[in-house]
This record gives sequence, structure tokens and C-alpha cells, in this order.
Amino acid sequence: MATMDSMTTWSTAAGGRDLGLSWRDAVTARMIASGRYEPYEALVTAAAAALRLPDDAPRRLTDAWARMRPWPDATALEAIVVPYAFVTNCSTALAAEAVRRSRLRPAFTLAAAEAGWYKPRPEIYRLACDRAGVVPREALFVAGAAYDAAGAARAGLRSVLVARRPGERSTPAGVPVVASLGDALACL
Repeated sequence: MATMDSMTTWSTAAGGRDLGLSWRDAVTARMIASGRYEPYEALVTAAAAALRLPDDAPRRLTDAWARMRPWPDATALEAIVVPYAFVTNCSTALAAEAVRRSRLRPAFTLAAAEAGWYKPRPEIYRLACDRAGVVPREALFVAGAAYDAAGAARAGLRSVLVARRPGERSTPAGVPVVASLGDALACL
């Protein structure tokens, strides 16, 4: 979710920023390779083991999730009058925790566990559009990662990337890259 500072959460659980981002990237690679949904926690645990993280790293991630903070610009969503939703690759329980921590009020939250697919598969974006009652071309997907922005665009949604990660600027042609959620909302 582009609203939550998950980079700090992963970094805290891994014991350092570079290792945390590597762990998160390894989980993302497993999601992309998996096709259909596999339990998120299993992917997290397998990626931690592959990186030779301590055995308690997945538990530390869950613990850190309960302290995750929204990005300071997340309050920009409070000003929009159209319904919005959160679409996330984490488990249903972790998605609920992130929404609670965000203090925002999405119309709904769609976790990969519920959808049966991980982003960037087109099925999860299309399911979110169905639930929102819009066709993909009518939706704006605000992504916090380049692979997510690309997946949404391939599924037919208008997409924008909020570049949270240093150096993350690679998106498909036509996908704007912005510095903040406020800038992303200007694309509405």
C-alpha cells in the first residue's frame, strides 16, 4: 500500500535497511513467480531462510507490522471525495492491521489471500475494480512499487507510481512517477 511505510517495517525486522529491502524484494519475486496465491507467511519465511536471516525474523516482521506507520502524506487521501480502496499483497490479517494503523477509511481492502492472486497479476486489479463498481479504465491505481504500477497498467487501469524507494523510477511508458500521494491524487 502506497500509504504505509513498509520499508521501515521490513528493515526493522531484518536488522538493517539493505537486508530488509532485499528480503522484501525476495518475497515479491516469489509472489510474481507463484502465479496463484500461496500463503503470504510461507513466502516471507522461505525468503528469510534463503537470505539466511535469523529464524525469528518472520515473527519480528509481524511484530513490526503492528507498529507500522503511514507515510506523512497519507493524510492527502482524507481530502478526496471519490471512494478509494486498498489492494495489497499481504495476508488478510496484516492488511487489516495496516488499514487500522493508517487511520484511513477505504471503501474496502482487498488482500491477495482473499483475491487468490498476487499483484501484479491482472486478476487482482480487475477484482478490485469489480468490487468498486468501475471498469479498469475509470480507476486510478496509486502504486508504491514499480512492478505494481506496471501490473495495474497492464490490467487496463490508469496507474501512477509514488516513488518511495530511492532510485525506483522504472515504469512502463505512460505511467507517471510522482514524489507524494498528494501529487498522485492530482492525476484523478
